[in-house]
Amino acid sequence: MLHDENNEHFPEVLRERRRFYRETSKEQDFWIVPNPAFLDAMPDVKKKVRQPCVAVVTTDKVWNDFVKLRLDRVYKGAVEGTGVECLKSNELIAKDAFKAPDPSKWTAPYNKYAPGWWEAFYPGNEDA
Repeated sequence: MLHDENNEHFPEVLRERRRFYRETSKEQDFWIVPNPAFLDAMPDVKKKVRQPCVAVVTTDKVWNDFVKLRLDRVYKGAVEGTGVECLKSNELIAKDAFKAPDPSKWTAPYNKYAPGWWEAFYPGNEDA
């Protein structure tokens, strides 16, 4: 999902949301959680979700609906627990986890997002 051309607008949605929050002095309430630990307590859901996976965790239900409609291959659910429990990752996703695209096959009029763009949206990196 993080390096998928079908969800290429995903980084832009997150960056725009963060920009809006900073301009309005609103505290960030959304994060990317790679390989979320809370899936371990949901074996039926975990079977349905392709691995490795990424969760977008937010406290804003309206924005949650918006994100679900904008992305492909999404499971929408609710998680209860402390912030630490909900934002815990079993394994982070490294910058070099995905093969770099072949520049000769890249036809878009803009550059591909840099590897690791998602790390700015990990819990604790709100100021990145």
